[in-house]
Amino acid sequence: MLRVGLTGSIASGKSFVSGVLAGLGCHVVDADGLARRVVEPGTPGLRAVLEEFGPEVLSADGTLDRARLGALVFGDQRRRETLNSILHPLIIAEQDAALRRFEEKDPRGIAVVDAALLIESGGYR
Repeated sequence: MLRVGLTGSIASGKSFVSGVLAGLGCHVVDADGLARRVVEPGTPGLRAVLEEFGPEVLSADGTLDRARLGALVFGDQRRRETLNSILHPLIIAEQDAALRRFEEKDPRGIAVVDAALLIESGGYR
């Protein structure tokens, strides 16, 4: 299977391009979707985020309050790096599992990883 990394800044057209490639038969791994999945209620990812950042990042319905978490980390490089150190390994593990599933189904296919932080997270390895 050919693996292709699609990266770029926010709103640069990655999702549009990955949609076109999916329409052409490529398998697409959406890192944003994986990032949401690894912090769903009851997951180790959400538990780790709560342990590090406290219950104030939890919404009343038990989901991660992304806006509240963002307010804590985006102005503080150390906290952002801490969050990334929690989430990136989980996201990469999910990404790798998806790529293995795609390869089992379609060994001669093309898989595209759509990820803004593909290089920074080490997800290209």
